[in-house]
Amino acid sequence: MNSRNAFLGLFLYLIFGFQTLFAQNKVDFSIQIGSKNINQDETFVISITVPANGTNPESITYKFPELANFQKLGISRGKSSNYQNGQIEQRIIYSQHYQALGVGQFYIPSDEVVVNQQAQKFEPFYISVNLSTGPTVENNPDEVSLADEVLAKANQPFLLVASNHVRPFVGQGFTLKFSLFVPENNTQELEFDRNDIQLPKLIQQLRPRNCWEESFGLQVEKVSKVEINQKKYTEYRFFQATYFALNNRPIQIPSLSLQILKKEKIAGEVKSIPMVFKSPALLIQPRSLPNHPLANKVPVGIYTLKESISKNQAKTGEQVLYTSSIIGDGNGILWDSKGLESDYFMDFNRLSTQSSVYPSMDKMLGDKTEIIQIIPKQPGKFALKQYFYWIYFNTRTEKFDTLRSKIDVEIQGQPSDSRVNTSREMEGLYRGIENLNSDTVVWNRWVNWRQLANLTIFSIFVVLVFLIWKTKK
Repeated sequence: MNSRNAFLGLFLYLIFGFQTLFAQNKVDFSIQIGSKNINQDETFVISITVPANGTNPESITYKFPELANFQKLGISRGKSSNYQNGQIEQRIIYSQHYQALGVGQFYIPSDEVVVNQQAQKFEPFYISVNLSTGPTVENNPDEVSLADEVLAKANQPFLLVASNHVRPFVGQGFTLKFSLFVPENNTQELEFDRNDIQLPKLIQQLRPRNCWEESFGLQVEKVSKVEINQKKYTEYRFFQATYFALNNRPIQIPSLSLQILKKEKIAGEVKSIPMVFKSPALLIQPRSLPNHPLANKVPVGIYTLKESISKNQAKTGEQVLYTSSIIGDGNGILWDSKGLESDYFMDFNRLSTQSSVYPSMDKMLGDKTEIIQIIPKQPGKFALKQYFYWIYFNTRTEKFDTLRSKIDVEIQGQPSDSRVNTSREMEGLYRGIENLNSDTVVWNRWVNWRQLANLTIFSIFVVLVFLIWKTKK
């Protein structure tokens, strides 16, 4: 009997243990489908958003579906934080990139994305893939040029670590790309040799110090057609990340060596011959910002402001919602959410703040969106630029710049201070006091009884004085 109870207890313990383990691994996530109308040189994206609060990102496993007529490329990872009602909700965004294998309209049947062994389906849809205008041509005057020894071997594969900026400002993002380029007319049959072992070591050597990193999260090589110096290549991109220099110390990227296998037929037998490709060393020299009180205290980059308002005309006391989104390729997530100061004319209350970092083409973009509640207190016409403005260092003009609101609001009605309004107080001491009639005399037992007692004592004193005076007489 005891053994049976012990067995039953162990069985129940295991059941509850598995349930607890399953509950701990359970992750709520949502699926986002990217643009369904793309060019052939663009990628189609399926993303998942996973809450990060209390979850270790490394413990999250995921699997994206295979799509017919599309080839899987890399998976990028972005971060998002949403500030609402005094709480910050952290989220992680995983994006699977797909490369179209042809041009046309393709039907994607319903399929599923799996996160921590939990499957979630998405509805079927069509993707329109249009003919691209031509191979990707990257033209940046600040981008590192190819070394002479590389150009001398233009008809051979070469390894390269490239940066879109070699003289960035401190705090300005620069993107490093580590790739193997194979000429389109190459006749050699090449094969990667244990990239799962080689690449992690090379990437570790590549990563610069004294920088903040935002990785594109490539898990497999990204294959694309590019054109360099009017010559066409197939690029195998192994790594890509955007870095923000923390100081003006020189950043030295060492020469990297990657071994590739070349297939050759020797004596009627196909053999793999090792070939080693080396990338030229790369020097990046960050520049200090101009001497200014705000140097190293504001974001650095190129930004745009998108804003909207729920209504341009309102009455005093009415709620108006103002939404601002600052988007740019710099460290925009560092925008400081300073407290808005209410004044005699306006009351401000921040309802939501959301910041995210995500890859877009060959750049890492930052986006900070805020929703502000405005309660106007005085009538008149107001320019919101005096309340909403963002200072940053513009890397294009190389000067400190300011984004300002371009929205004006017109407020009508009576000034809010002409009549006290306590209706928004739930249990305030003075709630509704403005509705009381001040002309009505209300008996106050403390004030009125004291006055009556003083009057009585005074009356008695007068009577006593009169009696004494009468007696003497």
